[in-house]
Amino acid sequence: MQKITLIFLFTINLTVFGQLINKKDVYGKWTVQRIIDKPKNPQFKPLIKGFENSNFFFSENGSFELTTSSKSPLFEMITNMTKGTKWKLLQNKPFIKIGNKKDRYSIMGISITEINGVKIFYLDESGIKLEMKKVE
Repeated sequence: MQKITLIFLFTINLTVFGQLINKKDVYGKWTVQRIIDKPKNPQFKPLIKGFENSNFFFSENGSFELTTSSKSPLFEMITNMTKGTKWKLLQNKPFIKIGNKKDRYSIMGISITEINGVKIFYLDESGIKLEMKKVE
């Protein structure tokens, strides 16, 4: 009975946490549906507002673009930092690094998970968790 329980738990663990994605899963335009989790610090408010109305573009050629309808100077700084950047999917885990060779893809890190068919982007540096939808 213990072996069956262990096998069951291992299978659930792989299903929830061990999902590997490939580049084809990432290509396209992703839009934020809602913010699931966010920092409580009031200084993050403009950043959170910017992500509420943002789109992530992952091109097949590796280029990345982040857009928003927010007029926040803080978020504008972030979109400017991501201009002309590339994206790179790590081989053995569902993690995307944004940047270029010069900065070692260190501008932004995104962990991707899927829960009940819903894609979740966790923005590594800020602790913001976004429910995403692929629209193109």
